[in-house]
Amino acid sequence: MNTLHLPRSLFFLILFSLLAAKLFANPTPTVDQQWLNLYRYDSGKSLVTNKKWFFHSEGRTSPQLELKEAIKVLKNSSEKRCQFPARLLYLQRRGLIKESFSDKCPKFSYFKRKVKLEKVWLVFASYFVNNPGSAFGHTLFKLQGKGNNNDLLEWGVNFAAEMTTQNPVLYALFGLTGVFKGNFSLLPYFIKISEYSDSETRDLWEYQIDLTEVEKELFLAHLWEMDGATFDYYYLTQNCSYHLLYFLDAIRPSFRFKERMSYFVLPSLTLTVADETPGLIRQTKVRPSQFKRTQARYQNLNDKTTELAFLPYKRDSSLSPKEQADLLDFKMDYMDLTKGKLLLMKDAKTVAKKRALQAERAKLGELPPSPLNIPTEAGPHTIHPSRFLGVGYEQQSFERPGADPLYKRLLLTYRFSFHEYLDPQRGAPSWSQLMLGKVEGAYDKDRERFELKKFTLFTTEANQENIKNTAAISWGLQMGLRNHPHTQAYDLGPYFETLVGLNWRASWGLFRVIAPVAIDYSRPEAQGKDLKYSGKLLAQVMGELSSNFRLIASAGPLWANYHPEIVSDQSTVLLYANLQGQWDIYGDVSLRLKSSVLDKDLQNMAKLLFYF
Repeated sequence: MNTLHLPRSLFFLILFSLLAAKLFANPTPTVDQQWLNLYRYDSGKSLVTNKKWFFHSEGRTSPQLELKEAIKVLKNSSEKRCQFPARLLYLQRRGLIKESFSDKCPKFSYFKRKVKLEKVWLVFASYFVNNPGSAFGHTLFKLQGKGNNNDLLEWGVNFAAEMTTQNPVLYALFGLTGVFKGNFSLLPYFIKISEYSDSETRDLWEYQIDLTEVEKELFLAHLWEMDGATFDYYYLTQNCSYHLLYFLDAIRPSFRFKERMSYFVLPSLTLTVADETPGLIRQTKVRPSQFKRTQARYQNLNDKTTELAFLPYKRDSSLSPKEQADLLDFKMDYMDLTKGKLLLMKDAKTVAKKRALQAERAKLGELPPSPLNIPTEAGPHTIHPSRFLGVGYEQQSFERPGADPLYKRLLLTYRFSFHEYLDPQRGAPSWSQLMLGKVEGAYDKDRERFELKKFTLFTTEANQENIKNTAAISWGLQMGLRNHPHTQAYDLGPYFETLVGLNWRASWGLFRVIAPVAIDYSRPEAQGKDLKYSGKLLAQVMGELSSNFRLIASAGPLWANYHPEIVSDQSTVLLYANLQGQWDIYGDVSLRLKSSVLDKDLQNMAKLLFYF
């Protein structure tokens, strides 16, 4: 019997061919950036916290295992294909699932018919300083359906924390530490209009995102999947804006939003990132707040109708048709502003009053409303960078017995975020301060000592407006650590400061009268006081003299239990005056100047600020 002997080289060639065929017939799929973005993988771990959202038991920490399991599950389960259409669409487009399926998916199909997606808008609800949770603004998506141009019929996509407390202290603590859970929700857009524009006097800035039809298909499928995802919510980092931009990264990875966002994610600054992305924003529009519309209606009234503006409406034959129309238009807008929630809840008494006004307005026929003169403002995407590094020089002189006559210091300042009065006003909250984290250090060359002058944990100040544009409330809060001025002792300790007052607005800025009160606790004692407190009554003017120069001037009496002149009974009240200015030199570089006097103590400071 003859035995067939193959040459050894031919044997190995056949063996290699069989192994290669086996290898390339079922290649191991590899993850790409879009897969990582769809799952929100960050440093090897998904930000989605609920385990049922993943196919593999280790899917939250292993994108490779999750990819292999997803291919297997989606090939064999019609239910999962309907539950996770974005993953199926992604795998089909990559050729990792070649089959086409005829699944009905009635719930997902109804969702797509309901939305009829044509345009996607990134919406910014402007700053609302009166509410800590809304002080930095809020972002959401608006989904515009095919053939629809009525905001009241659109859909909104919101990412927000699931609130478990109304306590402001716990709210701040839970929001900063990730205790709250966050998720996406789909809701009628008119609800957000009512909440933000009507009830909270916030403008809505809308930016149309330029997406292709293929990307819009994935957008809807991914939104469907996100309905079941839960995240840890962090107020300053992984917040609404972070997750909305990460959502867009999942649709088009080349956006690279996550890479370009700073550690602290502020809603307005994410708009800057979006605006700087070539070809992303197709158009921008703004919906003025109900407050601004009502204020403009009030300005349309003349002397006669102004007297009737806030009185119950009665037909007055002495008024011309136009005067009656202006008055009724104001009253209806004012009711929307002040009774918006009751109208939304269909409170019978409130609805009846609104309908009575509408009936009176209808009797005037086709008389059109007077046009509204609402000043055009720069969009929030134009705001300055939130952080800055400051370097400067300070000189402080004292003219009293026993005092060291002169302090000269080199200054170093770092601010985390967000906005102060002297910062550029373009795109920022109008004449308000919102600041988190500011460190101010000083090096005294003569004494060869570096000291922490001040650490501001937070500052918030608001100068409110009213419909009549007359005197309105000013208020503020501030907290942190500071080496107290004027004591000439290294007495770093915690402090708390609050203020209340009235302000009057003008086109160039505002004038206000405020009463700040401060409490400090520090050791060693200065002037025999470890608990220091002070109060002022200040007249203050602040204004933007040009687009790149702002000025603040303050003056008034001060009383403090720690100042040597008061402790020694040489005086009961001291005169305090302060002058500050900032000049934007070029780009993101500014010069800030300050000069202040308290009795015989004089302080001058100059600082260069580098925004980034």
